[in-house]
Amino acid sequence: MEGVAQAGFYTWGPNGVEHVFDEVLSVADHAELAYSWDGDEPATATDIGLGDVLLLHADGTEFRIRFEPDDETERRLKRFLGLSTSARYLTGTDEHGDQYEGYTATFVDLIRWLSIALEPDYVSVRHPVKDVRPSPLEIMPTEGEFEIERLPWLSVYSPSLIDQFGWTDRISASPAWTVEELDTGAVLLIKTQEPWADVSRDHPLDKHLLDGDDV
Repeated sequence: MEGVAQAGFYTWGPNGVEHVFDEVLSVADHAELAYSWDGDEPATATDIGLGDVLLLHADGTEFRIRFEPDDETERRLKRFLGLSTSARYLTGTDEHGDQYEGYTATFVDLIRWLSIALEPDYVSVRHPVKDVRPSPLEIMPTEGEFEIERLPWLSVYSPSLIDQFGWTDRISASPAWTVEELDTGAVLLIKTQEPWADVSRDHPLDKHLLDGDDV
């Protein structure tokens, strides 16, 4: 699939760019990925700004890490980190596979490890095709109370967000390809085995979590 796969990491509180940067480097080292800056390297972590992008190199291609400045807007779920890569390299498993391999596995692992290290309140991976993806109002945090109208292909929810949505007794039985509780108590959901195979509001996962339908 053409386009760019983008994972956004969101939090209710301040992002603490120095802490975020340190954890990103720790995750890159854990994944054994070399890294470099796309342009001039900031002198210190406190100098990292909106236009600064860290490149993580893997298998002849790269993941782009974009740091977001502190957003002091009250009562808003704020994006503090972005992870993006070319969608053409993201594929499903073979017919009998129960986990991803290669580049797709690295992408999912980075989201998993960053979610454990940074403990975001919400992570969402957008569809790479603008005409197909849900609108920002359906899956992206906006002003005021945060609500979701359609579930993305891959997402992570903090314990507090799960409680806010009333999913505590339902999420573990979700009809998703992957339902994984992380060490932090957050839950990683992967809607379909093939990335973006079904982005409709009629998917059983949406019906289960958003409408309260039984599995």
